[in-house]
Amino acid sequence: MKKIVIFGTGAAGRAIYRAIKDDLNVVAFIDNSTAKQGSKFDGVDICSVENLVNLDYDSVYLGGIWADDMEAQLRTLGIDESRITVLEEKDISFSTPSREVATDEVMRALDEYFRDIKMDYFLCNSGLISLLRGNPLSIVSDVDLYVMNYADLEYLARELPRALGSKYRLNLRYVEGEAAVRRDGEIKRICVVNNESESVAIDIGLFDEYGELMVCDYDDGRFFYFPKEIFEGGFTRLEYRGFKLNVLKKYDEYLEFMYGKNYLEIPKRFSSNDYLNLKTKDELEALIARQ
Repeated sequence: MKKIVIFGTGAAGRAIYRAIKDDLNVVAFIDNSTAKQGSKFDGVDICSVENLVNLDYDSVYLGGIWADDMEAQLRTLGIDESRITVLEEKDISFSTPSREVATDEVMRALDEYFRDIKMDYFLCNSGLISLLRGNPLSIVSDVDLYVMNYADLEYLARELPRALGSKYRLNLRYVEGEAAVRRDGEIKRICVVNNESESVAIDIGLFDEYGELMVCDYDDGRFFYFPKEIFEGGFTRLEYRGFKLNVLKKYDEYLEFMYGKNYLEIPKRFSSNDYLNLKTKDELEALIARQ
């Protein structure tokens, strides 16, 4: 049986594992997280990426939003192209029956909570595209929600645990290094996960005004940016599985600015480098200066 190493133990890596574990021999995971190295996932060892050269394997499987970066890292290790398999979008499903039920459950609870406390939020990015395609939100690696005021993010970090109960917990990520708008150490993102499996991932982030733009942090030191006019229409609600969720009224302009006109089409492969609106802080300042 073909011996496979899977790059990453995040949502994409786990999805790849579910897809191939019954037909192929998964001998190891490799991961850049030092916290995960030396542990196991479903009984399979998790090693450092550098340790790959010491493993007996036929191919490294990878996919998801960081696929380009993973592939580049493998090439720097001298791994031959013939031993690298990048899975297409259609071959990676983040959803399972239990994840589908739990994701819908927590999304309904979050929407009710936002409405109870009269706080604006909106669903966007891949989660919104899934809704528009008529798919469950659980098929994406994480569902992105955004608020428009930093005070709201702090309030949610403090109050959401009581609202959601013991079944879920919050993982907080903080701004580090040079930020476009906020200070180091401020909350960057709130991730809602299952207390047991972490199979549900709802990311709550923040959009800030930056000159004539609206921006939010990405994970690699860049920022998503949008023209302010896309946000000026306010919000509307779209039906999803018996309840409704907030979206921008100009959600079509938002998605087109981010993904292009064919955002509803399922790409063969999509990576972090395919976004149309990612900029470094210097690039944002240059963009603002030209306006």
